[in-house]
Amino acid sequence: MIKAPLFTFIFLFALVGCSSQKKLVDQTPFTVDGPSCQDFAAGREEGGSGFTLNIPIMDYEGNVTFGEVYFRGHILQPTLEQNEKGTTLVCVYKNDPTGKMHEIVMHADPTKEIGNQPPSLQKSEPADFPFELGKDEAVISYLENGKKKKFFYKIKEVKEMLPLVYPSRPKN
Repeated sequence: MIKAPLFTFIFLFALVGCSSQKKLVDQTPFTVDGPSCQDFAAGREEGGSGFTLNIPIMDYEGNVTFGEVYFRGHILQPTLEQNEKGTTLVCVYKNDPTGKMHEIVMHADPTKEIGNQPPSLQKSEPADFPFELGKDEAVISYLENGKKKKFFYKIKEVKEMLPLVYPSRPKN
């Protein structure tokens, strides 16, 4: 009979432990209006390819700090941009088909290091991807100012735009 309370305690502890899973919210302090995704490809193989995810944000008053964006199996770091239509979250994912690291120039003269690119902060390991999403769905993580809890909001119907194909450089 002593085992019954022990099993009950373990069962209740397991239920509380499951509450740490990422839960989606229905109401947000901002509004998403017409998200779109556009693939791109460089004209040269070395240029790579990828996609740009644009998420227009309405009713944004600076009271939210945006975190990661989960889209098509990738965890992206967004940048907040202001344009004539308002505020937009922009996420860029770039494939590097060559698999090479970009060459970094180290020189005593800092002006010779101008072309160096910072390392990518994108994470794309499928084992760490916490959501099951369709091709036209994304999840935004955000923090409301003054709160410590991270919220997750699911976006549906991400519109697929025509791909951008950049021309290659003419050969002389």
